[in-house]
Parts: sequence; structure tokens; C-alpha cells
Amino acid sequence: MMFPEFRLGFLVIPKKLIQAFKIAKYYADTRTSYLEQATLATFIAQGHYARHVRRIRKTCYERQKVMIDAIQRYIPKSIRVEPSDSGIHLVCWLSDSINEREIIDKCRQSGLGAQPLSRYCQNKSSNQAILLGFAAHQPSDIVAGIKTLAKIII
Repeated sequence: MMFPEFRLGFLVIPKKLIQAFKIAKYYADTRTSYLEQATLATFIAQGHYARHVRRIRKTCYERQKVMIDAIQRYIPKSIRVEPSDSGIHLVCWLSDSINEREIIDKCRQSGLGAQPLSRYCQNKSSNQAILLGFAAHQPSDIVAGIKTLAKIII
């Protein structure tokens, strides 16, 4: 959410679990810099993180809407997609006539970074889907990507 190279995260936990988590962190994490931890704590305490999250959520919502609108405009019969309240990619359910593996291969050949939903499933599902990310792309790039996907599918 912030800066992946920091390799930092945080948890909000009940007071009665704080000691157990301190012990677990002590044994599991030997490389987190104190400076980055202190900086992140100050950043959060001063309200900067909350503002950052609001800005990112707004941007992601706008980009998600662009992606959904483009899918509904260019390939509504091939892909069913529903909005999500969070996240940075969408699950795009494929119509029965589309093979997930073939679409993924064609996406890769066309430079699209779609992922098969099956990659994240423990059990094989009869419903096929792909994951499409939107957070790192400008709205115009999202529309262009969906147009490319439409050419692949049609």
C-alpha cells in the first residue's frame, strides 16, 4: 500500500495479544529496520497514512469503474464482471465457450498480464475466470487493454 521495498506491514490487534505478537515477531523477523518502523509509525500517527489510503481508494475505484465499463462495452457476452469494494484487480468470469488456458496464452502473446483464477484455487472449479489488474494502469491504458482482450476473444 505504501512502498513495497520497505517490506513493512502492520496489524491492529487486541491488547491481550500484543505480547504474543511481540514474541512471534522477535523470532520470525530479524531484518526489519527500526528506522523504517519508527517512520511508518509516525506517518500513521500524524494521519498521513489515512489520507494516502483515501487517495489510493479513490484512484482504484475510478480505474475499476473504467475497466468494468470497458468490459461491458466491448465484450459483455464473453466476460461477466462485478464491482468489488476493495482490491486492485477484478475476477472476470468467462463464458462457457472460452477456455481459460487459451485466453491466458493469447493474453501473454499480446502483452496483457492476465492471470488464471485457477492458479489461486485449491480445488478445480467448473467456472473459469481470469484476473485483470487495474491499479497500476492509467484509464486510457485500461481501455486499450480491454480492446486488445476483445480482439483476442472474438
